[in-house]
Amino acid sequence: MPEYFDNRGLSYAKNGEYDRAIIDFTQAIRIAPQAKFLTNRGNAWQSKGDLGHAIADYDRAIRIDPTDADAWNNRGTAWRGKHDIDRAMADYREALRINPKFDTAAENLESLRLLRAKNGK
Repeated sequence: MPEYFDNRGLSYAKNGEYDRAIIDFTQAIRIAPQAKFLTNRGNAWQSKGDLGHAIADYDRAIRIDPTDADAWNNRGTAWRGKHDIDRAMADYREALRINPKFDTAAENLESLRLLRAKNGK
């Protein structure tokens, strides 16, 4: 039953209907508070530009499943959006520790390393 709401939320998010997606992800979370549902809702919040809510959802997802590399990577992206490069890099590193073949996290981390080198930090 929660997968129904999660899948419909993913469809809404794919179409840019983030408010509707958040409603469905919230319903899925109420039925079964799983990390993947929280990560998906965090992604919808992040797509809306609400990084505070996104980070809160990623935090909860990580508490439920500390091995969820997607939650770590996505929270890193939210921290980057808030210009907290140290936290972003730490989250990307953790995503890579969990899944060393996670290309997106590796690319995200490398882009921050290059940014730091360019800015002399």
